[in-house]
Amino acid sequence: MSRLSKNIIYNLLGQGSLLILGFVSIKYIFKQLGAEALGIITFTQMVNGMIQIALEMGISSSTTREVSSCYGSEPEYIKKLIRTFSLFYWSGFVVAGVALFFLAPVFVEHWIHLKTMDTATAITVLRVLGVASIISLPGGLYSSLLFGLQRMGIINLISVSNTIVQQTGTILILIFGGNLLYVIYWYAGCYYLRVFACFVVSSHFFDLRSFVPGYSSEVIRRNFRYASRMMSTSITAFIHMQADRMIISKLLPISTLGYYNVAYSFVSKLQFITGSVANAVFPSFSSLYKTGNRSQLMSQYWKLQDLICFGIAPIVAIIPFALVPLFSYLLNEEIAHIVLLPATLLAIGFYMNGTLNIPYSFSLAIGKPGIGARQNFYALFVVLPVTALLIYYLGLTGAGLSWVFYHIFAYAYGVPRTCRECLEIPLRRWYLHVLKVFALIGLTYGVAWVILSIIGSGSILSLSLAYVSATIVYLTVSYFAIGEEFRIKINQLFVSLKARITEFA
Repeated sequence: MSRLSKNIIYNLLGQGSLLILGFVSIKYIFKQLGAEALGIITFTQMVNGMIQIALEMGISSSTTREVSSCYGSEPEYIKKLIRTFSLFYWSGFVVAGVALFFLAPVFVEHWIHLKTMDTATAITVLRVLGVASIISLPGGLYSSLLFGLQRMGIINLISVSNTIVQQTGTILILIFGGNLLYVIYWYAGCYYLRVFACFVVSSHFFDLRSFVPGYSSEVIRRNFRYASRMMSTSITAFIHMQADRMIISKLLPISTLGYYNVAYSFVSKLQFITGSVANAVFPSFSSLYKTGNRSQLMSQYWKLQDLICFGIAPIVAIIPFALVPLFSYLLNEEIAHIVLLPATLLAIGFYMNGTLNIPYSFSLAIGKPGIGARQNFYALFVVLPVTALLIYYLGLTGAGLSWVFYHIFAYAYGVPRTCRECLEIPLRRWYLHVLKVFALIGLTYGVAWVILSIIGSGSILSLSLAYVSATIVYLTVSYFAIGEEFRIKINQLFVSLKARITEFA
């Protein structure tokens, strides 16, 4: 099995484990601490995410790209790169941490709407959890070093292990009567623990002296253009991803933000799955592009695009079938029905996002981050006003619909430029490829859902039968609809798997 295949599998297994573990503590927090506690934790993580993206400065992507291309050929340059980026990240952590500590009362008193939680507790939560989670800035640098070396298995092992510790500790705290502040301090400790683990592992592959913060004008000169465009892309992309929840936190009670975010977190794991593939292939794309191997580069692109477009559809489709039973268990049945339509719209949006991940990674690998940067900048003036209006008039349904609208804009602006400037393929070929999958999804899962609606059955058994039946039809047709190279790869995997089973038998 190739290193790329292993890295994709490591990422998928790691993110899949995090998806399951992530729901374990949600039930306990909601049941024992209430919707407002869940909401304030969500709001804190959202604010910190904004700060981290603003201060990330495109360094993580630049680090992965440079390490994958120059680790063996320019070791001294890599040392300077780590020292310089360490200086930026640790400085950013200190500045952002101090700023958030003093601005926490402003957020609590002038933005969010509390009903039962006292202001002092909310401020403490924002300060403790906020400052701790910003430590992910330098942690992101250490992770990107391992990504550049294509050591995805290690990163996922650290993430899953840390999440197990975090969720287990949270459950035990709540079982033994601990309050919200105990949970928050535990969360904070786990953030620091993860960064320490990433640092220890990274120092095994790089000279320990490289991690002492320093400055190199050569590093800035070689990475400024790429990193600045990546920073612009990251900031604007994060704004678009968080706009619905920021607007909800202002217009609606903080408890509403809490259960909407549970739905969002559930659906957004689709992005982690597609992102796992994109993260795994990014250093490979970069290496192939540097060697000038265009034919292999395009072959790899189409196989991975098929994998994403056809492969994640069954995962997307499970959301409307599974959401009501799952959320009735995690939260309650009333909330489950409230978030069903918004979550389904979010799922459509995240599927569209998945179809863009491999083209986006391709554009970054060949050094054209400006396409994504301009797309997200223009979307600020087109998508954000529409998002505000949709939420104001349609509530949570409008929030889900706004995510679909953003990707319609991306299809209209970013895809044509990527096809023309990077992939060098006819635009209609890309659109027809994606449209083919959308049609297949509609004719299988869409028809199954309509049949359930007509007969009025919502039991777990009927939902399961409808989903499984649609999936069998979908996978059968998909096998003949995918590209020939990807079909050959699947056949090879089946032959290899059969041989291993025969060997063990």
